[in-house]
Amino acid sequence: MKKSYLKQLILFSAFIISMWGCENDYPDSIYNSNENFKPNPTITNVLPDVAFAGVDTISITGENFSSNSADVEVYFNGVKGETVFSSTGLVKVIPPNVIGDSVKIQLRVVGALKYAELKPYKLEPITIEYGVFDQFDDAYGIACDVNENIYVSLFGNKLIQKITPDLERHDYAKILRDKTTQMKFGPDGYLYYVFGLKFMLRVLPDGTKDELFAILPGNAYDLDFDENLNIYSGGAGKAIYKTTPDKHSTIVKQYPDTYIHAVRVYNGYLYVAGSYSGSDANHAVEGVWRNQIIAGADSLGATELILDFAATNVGNVIKSMVISEDGDIYLGTTGDEGIYVIKRDGLVAPLYPGVFRHVDNTVSEIYAMTWGNGDFLYVTRKSVFDQNKPDIDYNRILRVNMRKKTAPYYGRR
Repeated sequence: MKKSYLKQLILFSAFIISMWGCENDYPDSIYNSNENFKPNPTITNVLPDVAFAGVDTISITGENFSSNSADVEVYFNGVKGETVFSSTGLVKVIPPNVIGDSVKIQLRVVGALKYAELKPYKLEPITIEYGVFDQFDDAYGIACDVNENIYVSLFGNKLIQKITPDLERHDYAKILRDKTTQMKFGPDGYLYYVFGLKFMLRVLPDGTKDELFAILPGNAYDLDFDENLNIYSGGAGKAIYKTTPDKHSTIVKQYPDTYIHAVRVYNGYLYVAGSYSGSDANHAVEGVWRNQIIAGADSLGATELILDFAATNVGNVIKSMVISEDGDIYLGTTGDEGIYVIKRDGLVAPLYPGVFRHVDNTVSEIYAMTWGNGDFLYVTRKSVFDQNKPDIDYNRILRVNMRKKTAPYYGRR
């Protein structure tokens, strides 16, 4: 027994000695004692104190940043923002669409070992869901009265609902049609609407019922008042109709082969958005035009092209249109960014990049829009059903902070 133990001890000792003579097989260390790391960045201040997510530009001051914007990355709760300017002591960044009262900001400089951190920071939404609508509410036309009550046409039950500024939701009126394509308030509290056919109706001020107001020369999809309370409308009838306060309707401008989706009166002109299906290769397939309103005349002025929307490479359909008091034109579309703005210099851009962008490659559209009495735009957003993603639903009413006011709605008095 003792011999056996002694033999094992000798063999073990020999093994240990042999290991001492072997080189180890560990990987090379990644630490380089000769590496010159950049100084770690530090944050001293962030302005403004509160910002709109996905919209505002935030200024971050501190030390050890970089004059190369590509070397600076700023994260908000782990989501990367868009660095638009950088120097050694200042970084300007547009935050992603991350909402919260205590968002953590982390700033990274390529080549430095540590992040600079700041928390909490407040990012507010530029748009919110308004009025608690869900997948069971199939909303279409939308309007706003002088008291900032919102009216929404719901398909399927021939109903217009009212949402108060306190977000109370009530049934307002039963109507003759399944839905409205668009609505506008007119004088004395009447709510006027069209629905894709050649009739214009209006809801009585007390909401008890609707009534036929005028028979149009053709089908109408949208309508708007001018300062003399004439109503301009258009749709699949491929023309613009004028309806006077005494209910007389006539064609005032032909729009051959053009399905008109939206009309808006601004600064003495009628702006028209639509889709062209004719054979003229030089004609804008999707566009915005305008015609001068000539007082007392039975027709509008010549048609001017404002925007060849198809040529912007957005490549989608215009569904609705509003105009700000300073003349910017906003288009509700089926495009990825939802709402696009035509600036007065003619440039086209998303209203708020990323805020309305589709998620998971789903398709939705900004179907109808109405601007309130202040800075808020109210929007009907609709989903296009995808059988591969049946649980995704974006049918909602949205309130968007435009930070400016609308051009006059002449009927809303």
